[in-house]
Amino acid sequence: MLTETTGRMSAVDELLLTREIEEFLYREADMIDSRHFEEWLDYFAEDIRYWVPIRKNLQFKHRFDDATDEHESAWIDDTRATLQARVYQVMTKIHWAEEPLSRVSHIVANIYVDGVEETPDGQVITVRSKLICHRSRMEEAGEMLVAKRIDKIRRTDAGLKIFWRKILIDQATLHVKNLSFFL
Repeated sequence: MLTETTGRMSAVDELLLTREIEEFLYREADMIDSRHFEEWLDYFAEDIRYWVPIRKNLQFKHRFDDATDEHESAWIDDTRATLQARVYQVMTKIHWAEEPLSRVSHIVANIYVDGVEETPDGQVITVRSKLICHRSRMEEAGEMLVAKRIDKIRRTDAGLKIFWRKILIDQATLHVKNLSFFL
C-alpha cells in the first residue's frame, strides 16, 4: 500500500483503507449492540490493552496536554484475559448489574486513519474516532457517554485486530450507575 518512492499511500489506497477501517469499527460496535459478546472478542488481538483512563480537568494553559496518565487509576484497564472474564461474567446470566441486559447503542463517527506503519508484526493502523454510547435499563430514559477513541489496529493473517484502545470519556465525573456494559 505504501509506495517505495514516497513512503505514502496513493489517494485511492487511502480511501480504500479508510472505508475498510470504518466498516470494521461499525461491525465491531454492532457486535456489542446485538449482544454477540463472544464474537466481539474476536475483534481484539491477544495482546490487547483496552484502556479507559479517568480524565483530569486541567487549567487553560494546559489545554493541549493529555489529561491522562498511564500509571494512574482508570475506569477500565483490561487485557484479553480481563475482557474475556467480563464477557463470561455477563454470559453467566447472574451478573447482577446486567440482569436483565442493558439495551446499548454505539454510534461511532468521525473515523479517520491517523497513521499507517509497516512493522515486523505487520501493518499497524492508528485510527481516531468519536463514540456516543447510549444505554437504557428499560425503566428509565437512559444514560449517554460521549468519548474520543484512539485505536491501534494490526493487519494479521486472520484479518484486522485491535491491539490497543484508549477511550477518553468527555465527563471527568460519571453519572452512569455502573460501567458494566461494553464501550
